[in-house]
Amino acid sequence: MAEAAPEVREAPVRANGAADATPPAAPQAAPPKTNNNAPPPRATPGSFIIVRDRFTIYCDKALPSLDMPNAQAFEVSDRKQEGRPLYALVCKPEMLPRVSVMRTLKGHEMAHMLHMVDWGIAEWPPIERKCVIVIYHRPMGGRLMDSMAGSAKRIPDHMFPKTVIKPLAEALAELGQKGITHRAIRPDNLYYMDEAQTNIVLGDCVTSVPACDQPAVLETIESGMCIATARGSGTYADDMYALGATLLMLAIGRNTLNGVPDSEIIRRKIKDGSYSTLVGDERMPVSLIECFRGLLTDDIQQRWKPENIELWLAGKRLTPVQARSESQAQRAFKFADQEFHSIRPLAYAMFQNWDKAGAIIADGTLEIWIRRGLEVAELADAVAAAIKNSRAMPGAGKDHEDITICRVLMVLDPRAPVRIRDFRVALEGLGGALAVATLGKQKLQPFVDFINRELWRHWVAAQTMFNADNMQWETVFKDLRNYLKDPNSGAGIERCVYELNEWMPCLSPLIADQYVMEVKAVLPALETASKAANIKMWPVDRHIAAFMRARYAKGVSTQIDAMNDPRPDRATIGMLSVLAIVQWRLGPETLYSLASWVGGLMGPVINAYQSRPKRKEIEREMPKLIRKGNLAEIYNYLDNPEERQRDAEGFAWAKAEYAAAEKQAFDLEHGQADQQESAIKSGRQSGAIGAIVICLITYTIFLVSKVF
Repeated sequence: MAEAAPEVREAPVRANGAADATPPAAPQAAPPKTNNNAPPPRATPGSFIIVRDRFTIYCDKALPSLDMPNAQAFEVSDRKQEGRPLYALVCKPEMLPRVSVMRTLKGHEMAHMLHMVDWGIAEWPPIERKCVIVIYHRPMGGRLMDSMAGSAKRIPDHMFPKTVIKPLAEALAELGQKGITHRAIRPDNLYYMDEAQTNIVLGDCVTSVPACDQPAVLETIESGMCIATARGSGTYADDMYALGATLLMLAIGRNTLNGVPDSEIIRRKIKDGSYSTLVGDERMPVSLIECFRGLLTDDIQQRWKPENIELWLAGKRLTPVQARSESQAQRAFKFADQEFHSIRPLAYAMFQNWDKAGAIIADGTLEIWIRRGLEVAELADAVAAAIKNSRAMPGAGKDHEDITICRVLMVLDPRAPVRIRDFRVALEGLGGALAVATLGKQKLQPFVDFINRELWRHWVAAQTMFNADNMQWETVFKDLRNYLKDPNSGAGIERCVYELNEWMPCLSPLIADQYVMEVKAVLPALETASKAANIKMWPVDRHIAAFMRARYAKGVSTQIDAMNDPRPDRATIGMLSVLAIVQWRLGPETLYSLASWVGGLMGPVINAYQSRPKRKEIEREMPKLIRKGNLAEIYNYLDNPEERQRDAEGFAWAKAEYAAAEKQAFDLEHGQADQQESAIKSGRQSGAIGAIVICLITYTIFLVSKVF
């Protein structure tokens, strides 16, 4: 039986501690190998866990009908309220859940929204690691649509506005008041709370990064172009669009574009508009067309808001303003065996045919067509400038061509995400995509290149509409580039991951399976890990250093800087100081196993003392200190300034004596010692004779003076 971790809270921030040592980057454990083809782990019959000392989750009682794409559903019983219908979603460890949204929604019973009762982190026996577990009130009427490929029970047209549109719009309005976007609105994520199927609610929105589980058909053109994990939290308008697409499918009873590739759906939306693409040849109820057109307009400024829906439900007619069509050229532009009369469809075709796009950019045909065919000189000038600036950048070859195409696409379609071959991200979705890629052990080089090439800057410059939120990216990406330039522990791509994701768990191979989200939980996790860890490794690897620096910079920055000292002894004491300062400030009071682990790594520190008696004394005292389990005491004992000064002075005196002895030995070996002794003896004899002569002369003079 496993207990849930304490409720997640932000680690307290303290003042800087002092330390002056640092180690080179410690060797990291090899990541565990995973077999993607292996069958899912099975729970032992009758196994269960307790979350929050209240909720019993039965590991062998799955509820597949309530699964989410990145979370499995299981039966739950409430010890305080027996018989209460609940279920739990156990999040997959390779996905980053929306912890900040969980913290807001927990315990708040919102109308027409699946009620989140609680959440926590607990050991999940089937995979033998800790996972995020979300507990919901169980919907008794099932889903409105079992899957996107299935069909929905048709609701009479006259009842549709009141029973479907009104409750879902109210749910979104309430989420908007809390500053939350849902980003998971789709037909198979809507539920009937009651068995009579009268109360419709929005489903889960926290078990994956925003919009990751959304099919492209339900996303705006711009969001649909992104890779699924890089769509970002989006805006209220994105949720309204997804609501419109969902309502339209429910009204029709199915997804009219089922089986159509995402790229083709986006192409059709760009060419014909979202509403026409989703409706296709279906006949829509006349009474609902106005609402659907308002929600599915591709112009974000004209897209309906909840207040528009309220007015529409009240009977006021609101003719949606459709997005203005693009300028059309009389002379078509031929590209990839197609003809284009406007810019945006051409830009999307260039993205889809990336290797062919470079040719029309390089030979100038694209710029000429824009200038003469479309007669948009300003856009042609922008394209020419993008090409010129890209060519002026250092570097050459295929990589240089990719950047040129990327920048030209930004100019042609500013609303689209940053696209460079298969890497397609919205700026606000970069963090989520990087987190999922790191969790899934995917290649991170595309993210490094994205940051270093400053593609974000060109995207912001290409925007035709001012957005104050874009101003923040200057500081964000400046910091990220600095982290990437720094090869030391506490920086690098690891630091970027934690800085971009507030609730990213520490991914150190040492403690990854314990799902550590706050600094005060790092040492207890290392204490647990120390029982099976390779004790020759440092307990502070690059991930732990980066995690601590991102979450607790004011507390450990000095210590981590010290940990990167090139001298082995100062580096090792620096590593100890990182752990010691955290234990001193955040606890726990004793860490017996971790103290033993760290104590065994102190060889370079002990050997840094020159006095053999002192080293033997330290070796005798260390076991006593280790048994106390207090890393701060070990640090203070090993890095005692007075002892170090005394050792340094003693060493200097010993070196002086040794130098004198060496000189004497040299003199003896080369015969210089006998000559010196003879000279000394002769000097002594001459001195004695001289003294006697002087005494005789003095005495003679004295006698003569007496006589005369």
